[in-house]
Amino acid sequence: MRFVLSILLLLHFKVFAITSIQVVTEEWLPYNYTNSDGQLVGRSTDKVRAVLDDVGVSYTIRSYPWLRSMRLAKTQPNTMIYSIYRTPEREKQFQWVCPLMAPVKEYLFALKTRDDIQLTTLDDAKKYLTSIVRGSVSEGYLTDAGFEPGVNLDLTSDPKSTPRKLLAGRVDLILHTEYTASERMKELGYSYSMLRKVLEVKEIDNRRACMAFSLKTDKALVERVQRALDKYNKLHGES
Repeated sequence: MRFVLSILLLLHFKVFAITSIQVVTEEWLPYNYTNSDGQLVGRSTDKVRAVLDDVGVSYTIRSYPWLRSMRLAKTQPNTMIYSIYRTPEREKQFQWVCPLMAPVKEYLFALKTRDDIQLTTLDDAKKYLTSIVRGSVSEGYLTDAGFEPGVNLDLTSDPKSTPRKLLAGRVDLILHTEYTASERMKELGYSYSMLRKVLEVKEIDNRRACMAFSLKTDKALVERVQRALDKYNKLHGES
């Protein structure tokens, strides 16, 4: 019995030997974003904080362009990224803690004045120019579906620039959730009513966002975070 207790204590202190973890994310309304006071907030951010506080590990959260956050999460020890879709291509690049979010619907949007844009399938969108965030799951999905950067795909590192380009007539379509599209338009001083949904991208809808730890993060800590997330989801009726 004393031996078992000793092992448990060693495992406990091994986890807390990690004094702090680095948490990185991107600007993605309403899940993780910087508010007018310069604070990182959002539905996913609140949940991440609650889970990490429950585990008892200290942490810092910073928002960067998506590609930079991904690079840090892949290469730095004791680093976690959220909200990140778990895909076959990413499976072996991280230690996964899921699910952070339920699936959300994403749509291709056009300006309401562009009644010439009528889409029945995703292939129909290849006749137009779609703006998305570089390095995102959306980029991977659309390129796999045959879209080509510089031909019918406009890539940007700034999520806020996609609706700006749409309003300026520089692109024909943007890919967002309803809430994100609405908030981005509001930030620019325009009404969401100027947009219309032209196609639901159902293949992206089925994916769930997670937390993902670098491979150089202690596995025992990752397991504790997964248990804390499971407890949170059960308590709040999320799965």
